[in-house]
Amino acid sequence: MSNRRRIIIITISVMIGSAMSAGIYVMKKGTLSGDDYFSLITNIVFSLLLILGIGYVFVWRKK
Repeated sequence: MSNRRRIIIITISVMIGSAMSAGIYVMKKGTLSGDDYFSLITNIVFSLLLILGIGYVFVWRKK
């Protein structure tokens, strides 16, 4: 499997997990404020950066 394909699969899985988390958050809180949306977006961005960064380190070590 190529590195590009791995990155796409990881990104899609993180986005699906984040969407499920956001759905549960909306179900619990009802309508969301601007701060809630900022929190969700920050969570998505940091999780993608963290997972892709760790993946890059493992690929770099492999070579």
